[in-house]
Amino acid sequence: MVKGMVWIFLLHVAMNGTVALANPTVDDLPDLTEGVVPVVQYKNSDAFSGTGLTSVSEVEFLVKVKNQTGDPVVADSLILVVDTVKEITGNDISDRVEIEGSDGQLANGKPFFRIPNAAQELDPYSESEAVTIRVSNPDYLRFFPPSIRVRGLRRSPGQAVKGLLESLVQKGILAPEEAANAMKSTDPPVVSDNP
Repeated sequence: MVKGMVWIFLLHVAMNGTVALANPTVDDLPDLTEGVVPVVQYKNSDAFSGTGLTSVSEVEFLVKVKNQTGDPVVADSLILVVDTVKEITGNDISDRVEIEGSDGQLANGKPFFRIPNAAQELDPYSESEAVTIRVSNPDYLRFFPPSIRVRGLRRSPGQAVKGLLESLVQKGILAPEEAANAMKSTDPPVVSDNP
């Protein structure tokens, strides 16, 4: 009976691509920056480009992400991590500026912001809502926009099924051979050009 329920669940996952095995912490979320690309722009205008202005005490940036993967991304898992802030000389000044209004910090001390989204998923090739990141600059340094990393969960039917099967094998619910057969049955059929 348990195996029958597992097969029904696997079929549901393969058809819908949805599964939630656990709630990972922000530190456990995978880095998606290669496919979910952050777009950083000044909220008003570039505070450092004017001829009469050499520095400012606070700069605001608008950051949104573009999902350039072929898979939807779980919207409420998406976070922006302020990785570094670099002075125009190229030196990392992250310890000399303060990132204000963050939603928390990773274990390594880097601040993160949750990306608001009305939908449950950020569809492929779509953009998220914007997040405002304020950088307090008490030493009046001139710096580039912060380097941002994106973390979150991609929703891929194949990945979800594989992760579930591995978990069931580890818990002893399925034998490795049964898991391999289940994975084969969820793979799309191969279409041959030859009659």
